[in-house]
Amino acid sequence: MTLETLIATEETALVSRLAFALGGDRHAAEDLAQETFVRAWQSMPDGLSRERQLAWLRTASRNLAIDELRRRSRKPVAAMENADAIEATATVAGEPDAAREALARLNSHERFVLLMHFDAGFTHAEIAHLLLTSEEAARKRVTRARAAFLRAYRAIRQHQAPLVLLLMREDANSPIRESPEAYIAWLQAAGASVRRVERHPSERELALADGLVFTGSFIDIHSELYGEAPRTLHGNVDIDEDRRDLRVVTTALAHDIPLVGICRGHQLLNIASGGTLYQDVVEDGLTRFEHSDGPHVVHTNPSGTARRLLGRSAVVQSVHHQAVRKLGRHLRVTAASPDGVVETIEREDRSFMVGMQWHPEATASRPGSLIAEALVEAAGRRAA
Repeated sequence: MTLETLIATEETALVSRLAFALGGDRHAAEDLAQETFVRAWQSMPDGLSRERQLAWLRTASRNLAIDELRRRSRKPVAAMENADAIEATATVAGEPDAAREALARLNSHERFVLLMHFDAGFTHAEIAHLLLTSEEAARKRVTRARAAFLRAYRAIRQHQAPLVLLLMREDANSPIRESPEAYIAWLQAAGASVRRVERHPSERELALADGLVFTGSFIDIHSELYGEAPRTLHGNVDIDEDRRDLRVVTTALAHDIPLVGICRGHQLLNIASGGTLYQDVVEDGLTRFEHSDGPHVVHTNPSGTARRLLGRSAVVQSVHHQAVRKLGRHLRVTAASPDGVVETIEREDRSFMVGMQWHPEATASRPGSLIAEALVEAAGRRAA
């Protein structure tokens, strides 16, 4: 088939595929289609069968789509006066260059499916449509490419501290606010490289993380997440934000990312596992004692991380009015207060996933630092 005939028969389909890859940007797709045909005129070998010609066009257009998506994902060049701030950010984070280098080590097809899924946000079904394959085959390709990328990324970062993402929900109107500095200092003292995430992390950010910390907050979790009408919720409760938080926890569960959930994060872990909460421990009849007045004792169960790290009992710091009610699947209670409030939970089917109703970053004694050290150790194993 001559190139002119090929263009006449395939141009419409090629533009449609490229527009799909570029999120519906048909003008850019038409430009890339023309660039594809120019490259075919310059470089396509003579004598190819129609099937080989089509395969050549698909490969060339795919590579152009990848280049276009990369170009769109780059940040604008910063003004010179911001250079010091950018250098400081790069020094603290350290991963962007490692991620780019790891991506460059992959073959073009691996890069393509990763960029489609993690950068462009394409579903497995959409990638399958683009690659003319089944959804299950696309899912497997993304999984293999992700594994190859993580192997390359961790080989590059193997001598760096484990990267722990710090996820916080803040209420600007609350009279008391969580301190990111306390969490960061707590994790850094245990040997972690910490990145505070100001928004909900993308799948790509989660893939690069070696561990997660979901912090406390004075914003309650919307009770509709566990099937109850709201009765005594505090703070600027936002169910859409809560659903996004829950998706982060379920992603961590799916990929077995070491996680510590503190206070609100502890409750999210229970809900993500299918559990429920007491909306108020006193009003719901769990206890007569308010749990908003600071230090108190917890007793640990014989087996589990809590007993290993805290001993038989420990004095901890907590401020909350909600608590675990129905325990989620694959969770076990590993510490409780004398009045029956669940203080520590652990996922039995994951490498390291712990929820604490108390605040280890605010616990000055050794148990608080041991929790951070255990998380960093688990994150280090994941990074290895």
